[in-house]
Amino acid sequence: MSTASDAVRQRPLLVYLNVPFCNSKCHFCDWVAQVPVRDLRLTPVSSGRVRYLRAVGEQIHALAPRLRDAGYRPRIVYWGGGTASILTVAEIEALFGALSTAVDLSDVVEATIEGSPESLDLEKLRLLRRLGFNRISIGVQSLDNERLRCIGRSHNAEQAVRSVRHAREAGFDNVNIDLIVGFPDESESEVEESVRAAATLPVNHFSVYPYRASPGTVLRRQADRKAGHPELDEQLRAYRTARTMLEARGHPEYAMSYFGSPHCLSDEAYYQLKMDWVGFGSGANSLVGHRYLATTKGRIHQFNENPAVFDVDMPAASPSMTAHFLSQALTTVDGMSARLFEERTGVSLRTACAQPEVLAYLERMSRYGRLMVDRRGIRL
Repeated sequence: MSTASDAVRQRPLLVYLNVPFCNSKCHFCDWVAQVPVRDLRLTPVSSGRVRYLRAVGEQIHALAPRLRDAGYRPRIVYWGGGTASILTVAEIEALFGALSTAVDLSDVVEATIEGSPESLDLEKLRLLRRLGFNRISIGVQSLDNERLRCIGRSHNAEQAVRSVRHAREAGFDNVNIDLIVGFPDESESEVEESVRAAATLPVNHFSVYPYRASPGTVLRRQADRKAGHPELDEQLRAYRTARTMLEARGHPEYAMSYFGSPHCLSDEAYYQLKMDWVGFGSGANSLVGHRYLATTKGRIHQFNENPAVFDVDMPAASPSMTAHFLSQALTTVDGMSARLFEERTGVSLRTACAQPEVLAYLERMSRYGRLMVDRRGIRL
């Protein structure tokens, strides 16, 4: 017969590990906009990168006992960035060793690593599979070489295709690729050609993101100079073209931007608050024990000095966090579950949504679709 203490011991956890390094600073990317190029491109022999990996290990070993004492058991692992696959084989083995020594990974059902085609070879992919990664997400973005050059990618279309095939050869049977559509000067035929080429690859899951002109990025600055921001109708048209083509090829949309199966468990955990998560590394965030914790992006050297100190520590049900969680949940079919929200935050969804900042957000959202509100939760 199970007891309350048994239930505590079974608390599922998503473990995220952030690798804030890349071969280039892509012109569209807002994930590393705050990271100086000199830090983003640190090499394996750079003292800052060596110290960073050591600091992540220190953070893992500092937090792991608290997670165990609270009864957390990792169910999902996700290595992102930046570009997680930019790490060398030796760096991957050392970091994975630090993680697997500190936390029990025996119950993990999905382990994803993000990669960029130019940093994925067959040897590294085989190592990742041996370590237990069973899902890979490859940042293809486009299969048009001119587009790849314009957005500052470090790979070409041929490398992208090769990385997908090598992932399959290495034993990955769950392969996602990222695509971006709706660039300011992108024609419908370019979208069609890129999606058509992507759909011929041995891929079971697609993440299709409408381009957004994020502040601080090269493409945003170029658009500002030209006063040529993409029209929303054009972006929607590009996205709908991609959706129609992928669904016709047997990859149904199950959430905004996500197509195929199996569903990405880590994204569903984040977007629908299906479990708590802990984020290791500079720029990572955590939702643990009804608190939202984070370290600031772009401050790698500060993180290296104090890896166990968070820059942000606030109640998970604060107005800004509630609006953020809702903005993610409403991109899914099921929306935000009242039960899961209260489990993650310690506050009822009804109470959190009564805050003026959250009410204002929901009012804005109601202009774009019908909000369904009942005892189950909120959905569009």
